[in-house]
Amino acid sequence: MKQDSHKTLKHYIHLRLGRGNIIEVLRSMFVKAFQAKSAKEFWNYWNPVFGYYMLFYFYKPLTNRVPRAIRVIVTFTVSGFFLHDILLWWPFCWLIAYKTHFPFGTVWFIFLAIIMLSLEKIGFNTKKYSPKVRVLTNLGYLSVALGLTLLVAGGIKIIISYS
Repeated sequence: MKQDSHKTLKHYIHLRLGRGNIIEVLRSMFVKAFQAKSAKEFWNYWNPVFGYYMLFYFYKPLTNRVPRAIRVIVTFTVSGFFLHDILLWWPFCWLIAYKTHFPFGTVWFIFLAIIMLSLEKIGFNTKKYSPKVRVLTNLGYLSVALGLTLLVAGGIKIIISYS
């Protein structure tokens, strides 16, 4: 991809989180993400390194090919699968626990995408609320998606145990 077609990773992180040492940037990531006024804004600040690659090498190339909602769901699915399941969780399951793994990150991120799109559709945001309320709202958003994922995982476990 041409360098002039988008900003550099360093510029992207500075744009999202500001300048400073790694501690200041991480603090900024957490504060800005959890005090975001919407689920979409939350993801603009969360994990800017991975977000940069997902945005410029996956999401944007699909822009002229598929509708935004599909791009969002597919991008979240890929992120959940590659970053959370394959890189973080599956090595633990296979190498240490010797168990197969429910694609927890993938399912969780699908729910995160669907909820985010639904909140956008109804115009939900917390612009008028205090930062504390916005933090609780964003934690609630993440928790609802997590709860739905646990329900799906539990349901699959029950189905497998009866077959």
